[in-house]
Amino acid sequence: MKGVTCVSSIPLVLGRSQEQPASLSMPIVSLHYKYSEDHLNITCSATARPAPMIFWKVPRSGIENSTVTLSHPNGTTSVTSILQVKDPKNQVGKEVICQVLHLGTVTDFRQTVNKGYWFSVPLLLSIVSLVILLVLISILLYWKRHRNQDRASHIYQGLNKC
Repeated sequence: MKGVTCVSSIPLVLGRSQEQPASLSMPIVSLHYKYSEDHLNITCSATARPAPMIFWKVPRSGIENSTVTLSHPNGTTSVTSILQVKDPKNQVGKEVICQVLHLGTVTDFRQTVNKGYWFSVPLLLSIVSLVILLVLISILLYWKRHRNQDRASHIYQGLNKC
């Protein structure tokens, strides 16, 4: 597995189709991150009417932010903010807070960045190669031992005939 993705979100509002106009309500928010060896992207998305605003509280510097806004036919607006962390190893174990401002209310959405379980390709290939080599050596030793026992039993049987 090349990277780790973690997703935390608030479920969509049930019983409302995409075509119906949205009422003034709490925004629908998702917060997730994708971590791999050389980069970390943290994404916070919020959809509401009127358009929400997204702010970040991040404990480290060296972070670039980009924001995309998309208006929907039902009157809602989706705002997606993506943080690109230049040094992801320093962010592991730290809490990231996505703040969503909507109708004068700020709501914090928190996520702790975990490294997860991943293997680099060279490490994985080395481990697999070592296991295969050990299995082959074990088979060779077993075959050699079995062969020597067969020879010894044939020689012993030949001596008993004399």
